[in-house]
Amino acid sequence: GRIVFGAGRRRDVVAEVARFNPSGVLIVGGSHDVSTIDEVRNALSVRVETIVGVRAHVPAGDVRSALEKVDGYGPEVVVTVGGGSATGLGKMIALQRDTRLLAVPTTYAGSEMTPIWGTTDDGTKTTGRSPRVLPATVVYDPELTVSLPMTVTATSAFNAIAHCVEALWLPDTSPISSETAVGAIRSIVAGVTDVVADLGDIDARARLLYGAHRAGAVLAVAGTGLLHQTAHVLGGMFDPDHGALYAVLTPFMIDHHLSTDPRAEPALVAALGPDPAGAVSRLAEDLGAPRSLSEIGLPPNRIGDAVEAVSRHTGVATDTIARLLDAAKSP
Repeated sequence: GRIVFGAGRRRDVVAEVARFNPSGVLIVGGSHDVSTIDEVRNALSVRVETIVGVRAHVPAGDVRSALEKVDGYGPEVVVTVGGGSATGLGKMIALQRDTRLLAVPTTYAGSEMTPIWGTTDDGTKTTGRSPRVLPATVVYDPELTVSLPMTVTATSAFNAIAHCVEALWLPDTSPISSETAVGAIRSIVAGVTDVVADLGDIDARARLLYGAHRAGAVLAVAGTGLLHQTAHVLGGMFDPDHGALYAVLTPFMIDHHLSTDPRAEPALVAALGPDPAGAVSRLAEDLGAPRSLSEIGLPPNRIGDAVEAVSRHTGVATDTIARLLDAAKSP
């Protein structure tokens, strides 16, 4: 895909859309991105429809409604403005209809760089991979992240960190993807730390956004494992914030994988220091991110159900999953 990156580059969206010469455009975005959506819509000279207020975990009903809208007037281009939820709905449209996808991320989720799609129906999240869902163009503008609430900034940064740390121990990891993941983690940690110190630091936001971009690219190559699969199952069952799940789960998953397969330890140490799990946990504490499943709304009396569901989905023994979720359930 084509990458456009830099402060103020959201103004290039019109030119990037024009590359496809569409007669109609659908803009899909989050409720906190209304001003950017309006800016893009008002600048386009073709017919534009919008879907605003996308929901987390891409509910199947929302996908059906979006497809009905697409079928109603046939836009050739879908522009997503927002985080992983907006990108996710755009991906589901691109997966099932003949549209080109242009992504304008406003968080640090990194979903725009992966061929992975997902949707949730009746408490179950289904995911898959397809080159059809890769955006043809991604426009990164760190200025668009300034209005993000601090909590979303922190949790979406952990989303990106999770992409990188899991890539270090998966079977499809390569020396190139590992080196990219290590650099991305360093960029994310340094960037989010500086953003917290000065919310108006655009250079720090650019470093954080660059790290998230690289994290998504790493995920696209290495795929997903127990960390992401557990987050997907819990997300479908309980609808917590996706990034918050990674803030909670990542330290425990690092410890688990280092105890079972220490080959990733040199890369994790290079990225996070001599205590990788502790470094992620301390970062969560410093940023005010959740550190337990109870903090993000998972009912203690449903942990047993979660263990069974994750075990079925991943094929990992229930005692292993029980040990991980029991450790993560309380502060």
